[in-house]
This record gives sequence, C-alpha cells and structure tokens, in this order.
Amino acid sequence: MTNHVLKAGVARIDITPPVGFRMQGAMRRIEPSLGIESPLLATALVLADGNHKVVLFDCDLIGFDLPLVNEIRQAVGKRVGTSPSQVIVGCTHTHNGPCTSRGNLGGVHDVAGTPAEITALDTYISNLVGQLAGLASVADSKRQPARIGGGRGEAAVAINREELDTDGRIRVGRNPAGITDHSVAVFRVDDLNGKPIAVITNYAAHPVVMGYHTYLLSADYPGVVRRLVEGATGATCLFLTGAAGNQASLSFLQSDWGEQERMGGQIAGAAIRAFFEIETRPHGVIRECDASLSNIALYHKEFREGPTHRVFRTASRTASIPLQPLPSLAQAEANLAEANAVLDKLYREGAPTSKTCPTSIVKRWAEGVLQKVKAGMKQETLSFEIVGARIDDCLLVAMPGEPFVEIGLGVKKRAKAQHTIFGGYCNGVLAYWPSPETVAKGGMAVEASVKTYNISAPPVSETVDLMIGHFSRLLDELEDEARENASS
Repeated sequence: MTNHVLKAGVARIDITPPVGFRMQGAMRRIEPSLGIESPLLATALVLADGNHKVVLFDCDLIGFDLPLVNEIRQAVGKRVGTSPSQVIVGCTHTHNGPCTSRGNLGGVHDVAGTPAEITALDTYISNLVGQLAGLASVADSKRQPARIGGGRGEAAVAINREELDTDGRIRVGRNPAGITDHSVAVFRVDDLNGKPIAVITNYAAHPVVMGYHTYLLSADYPGVVRRLVEGATGATCLFLTGAAGNQASLSFLQSDWGEQERMGGQIAGAAIRAFFEIETRPHGVIRECDASLSNIALYHKEFREGPTHRVFRTASRTASIPLQPLPSLAQAEANLAEANAVLDKLYREGAPTSKTCPTSIVKRWAEGVLQKVKAGMKQETLSFEIVGARIDDCLLVAMPGEPFVEIGLGVKKRAKAQHTIFGGYCNGVLAYWPSPETVAKGGMAVEASVKTYNISAPPVSETVDLMIGHFSRLLDELEDEARENASS
C-alpha cells in the first residue's frame, strides 16, 4: 500500500524582474517600472501517489502565451517525471508584473519595445523556464506523507464590472446587480500529524486593485492574501485567481496602496477562518461524562489510523470555442484604413504614447484580420486544454484565459465533489470568455480585448454554455473514476 500514500511537497522562489522592466496589463503604460512594492513569487506544490503526480504553480505574473506555457509544462514534466497535462501553471494575473505573454496585452514584443527591452525580457523568460522546472524539482524532493481537506468562506470583495452605461453599452465599472461569486475556496494540506504543509486558496476578482498610474512591481491583492494567510497558519499559501473575467474588486485601478491591503485582507480573513475549520486527520468524537461541582459531558476527538486518501484522479481534454465570423473584405479594409488615419493624426499632433500605443495595437489587429480575410478565412476557432485533478472530495479544475464568472459558477454547480476550486488564468492566456449579455451589448471584453489579445473576432454568444459543456465532460471522467475507486 506504500505505493498509494499521498505525498506533498512545496517550494518557492522570487521571480521579481529588475526594476526598469515594463509592466504588462495597461496599454497606455509603457514607461519602465520605478521600484518594487512587493516581491513577485512563484510557488510550486507537488501532490503525488504511486499513480499520479500533479504539479501546481502560483506565479505572480499576468499570464503566459500558449507556446511559452507549453514549454514550461514540458520542462517541468520532464524534470519531475510526470505528464505535462498534470502540470498546472497558474498566474495571479497581476497587472504590475513583467510582460510574460508575448505578442499581445501591450507587452514589449507587441508595441514600442526597444531592442534592449526585448533582449532583456527574452533573457528573463528563458531563465524563468529553468527556474520553474527547478522549483518543481525542489518541491518534489520535499514530498512527505500528507492528507488534504477542503473548506470555504465568503468575502464580499468582488463586484461585477460590466456596468451598463446610459447609451445601453457596457463599460468597465460597477454593476451591483450583476452576477458575482464571493466564495473563498480553501484546500488544506497537512502532514499525517495535522501539521500544515500548504494551503491553496481561490477567489474570483481581477487582481487589479492598483491602476495604471502606479509604476511599482507588485503582486497586488493576491500577495496580501498569501502574506496574511501564511502569517496566521504557518502553511505555505498558493493563490489561484478564479473566473474573474467580469469581476473587479470593490477597489479597482487605485493609486492608494492601502486599498490593496483592504481587499486582500478581507479575502485572507475568510480563508484563515476556513483553514482552521478543516480537520484532515481521521477521527471520531467521543463523549465522556465527568463531574466537578456540576455534571459535565466532555467531547474530544479520538484520532485513528486510516489511508491518506481514497481517490486520486486527473483528467484533461481539448476545448474549442468558435469566434464570430470575420468581416467582409470591404469592412476589413475599412477597419485598417480607419486605424491608419487615427494613428497618423495622433503622430501629426505629437500625441503621447498613452494614445499612440493603444492605437498601434488596433492597427496591428486590423492588419492581421485583413490578411486572414484575404486568405479566405471565414471564421476562427480557439482550441486549448482544460485540466482537472480530484483527491477525495477536493476537486481542482482549471483553464486558460479570462473566463466570466458564469463559467466558474456553472462548473461548480455541476461538480459532485464537496469542495471545488475553479482556476482561470491557468496554462496560458489567450482571450476573454464572455457571457451572452456582454457579447450582445459590447464592452471591453468583446471589443478592446479582441485587439489586445490579437484574435480576429469576439467569441460567440454561446461561449459560457460551450465551456460548461466541455467541463461537464471533464467532470464525468473525474467522477466516474472517483466512484469506481470509492467502491473498490
């Protein structure tokens, strides 16, 4: 039975780039960073028994382009002896870190990057691949027998950011009537004596408390969550950003660093309480009667031996989401002509880079769409991998990109596990995955983001249902094996 003992190991490194690197996530902000508010960290947790080995990363980065994250997963899998499909590279999606998604999101490979900037970033990224593989190896070497348990709390920090304007269109703002997910999911990983090894926590709100007027490298509110949770629990904390595509924190795009503490502090408080409610050791509750001056009924836990886990199952599958049809040739030509005219006018007027760089991104997008239309393309489809792992009643599922909260809630509703973490921004970023309402009414997630992510058109209105369908089939694989293992 030794082969089926669950083992866990965790390790962390600092991945803060040199001051002076451009930060990614605001198209208008191309000036160099000026300092460090908080270090950017990468944390790896390895969970394994004799049949499976899952490597989970939490990285303080905006996200990786798909070729880069695939390179990382291959390197990690080779280093620790597991399939790349069992490597989950989560990024918090802080907008105050380096440009690790190349060719989109306004990074140095995308717009206005100097040769020196590009060389420095390429060196940082090349080193990062080796660093993450080495980090996984260290975590793997620290594995010890462990158990895992789940819990949840609530923090009213997230607010739907699809605000309906007076003209009937959507802008990024506050929509108090919109759908949110205030749950704070917590997985606690202990050694066999109940001593904490690691804790995974999860929340669905954009880590963009701090705005584009700040020039300090920062982990944003997830860094606050980790710091406070670790201080209270003694466990190394990993944070996974949930289905936050249409979710902001109540304090959003701020310049006051105290707001970052307030947002992260509320989430951390809920996570800490949930953590201490979880007991990972098998036990029964014994009642005994005694007396002093009064008769007393005493209750205490009686711990017993038991397996570290009953179920450990992983699964992955390819999901495909169609984009809306490309424009006609005439419309594609008109889009490019308009972008060129606007950009030429800005240059003639001596406009600042805060205006010319976003318009340069629009021009780049229009050129690409026109090329695709001329090549005869009518409609594109984006395909990517979704992944899941289940240990007893703790289920983790994850996907690339920026899923709207409706996807995360829909998946959790269909999951049979008692405790579910839904991770967005895992294994790459490539698009927003919007709700039908946003597709119909417009807004950043289906307009400006199409340009920044450099995709030909917005996803179709059925995106939420399609994604939930893909995850339902993934859950079927995890649930079927879970029932089989539980009954054996």
